[in-house]
Amino acid sequence: MSDPWNEAVGVTSVFSAAAYAYVAYRLSQRQVAPAAVLASRQFTLWWAGLSGTAVLGGAAVLLATLGWLTLPVAETAEFVIVLLDCAILWGLVGYLTYVYTGRYYLVPLSAFYAVFYVAVLYFEISEVPIGAHIQAGSLTLTYAHPVVLGPLVDFVVFGLLVPEFAGAFAYLSLLRSTRDPAQRYRITLVSLSILLWFSAALFIPSSPASWGLVKGLLEAGSALLTLAAYSPPHWVRERLSSSVAGAGGPDAQRVATTP
Repeated sequence: MSDPWNEAVGVTSVFSAAAYAYVAYRLSQRQVAPAAVLASRQFTLWWAGLSGTAVLGGAAVLLATLGWLTLPVAETAEFVIVLLDCAILWGLVGYLTYVYTGRYYLVPLSAFYAVFYVAVLYFEISEVPIGAHIQAGSLTLTYAHPVVLGPLVDFVVFGLLVPEFAGAFAYLSLLRSTRDPAQRYRITLVSLSILLWFSAALFIPSSPASWGLVKGLLEAGSALLTLAAYSPPHWVRERLSSSVAGAGGPDAQRVATTP
């Protein structure tokens, strides 16, 4: 029997995917300083990858509704999502690292997320998936040997949360480096966008399924915040246009030339 709440979450995933893709497109069209091009592409990757994961999540709900969500299909989707997650986390943390420090640290960052990807795959496989279902609008695997404690779990949780939250708060701290209202506006909205998305992602509702819809709407809201940061409404643009550019220090100038 179909669940209307799960179907609503699936529809929300489609709109979320479209919102993420549009943000990625707008970011890809921005002109940035040559030194910031890679950071620009990394931040674009974050939003484009979120669009991809939203599409996969919506497809899983559709397949479940049609009765076609088999365990092999669910495992394949989960492994693709893990790969996308590692790629977009690499992009987001790389972007935040550059904005805050002015350097990329590509080798250690890439090595960390390569190890993280292998660790997550090992974690998933070692638990032995035995079933798949849609829970509160999200693809959920059940395992024969679920692991809840241990160093591997600690590493996976660390990789999923610590660098991203630390980077977002570090980005937000750049507010101290500038008095320019336009730069402060962008710093605030982009930081809140990232924090909102991860806060929503941490929320794993068990029941009722309606909470899955709330979670999806919150995640889509993070895209709207970023879109507002780079494409502010007309009344915001008028107010910000009166600000004096270049009032901040070197960190603020780097934010001004980085998407």
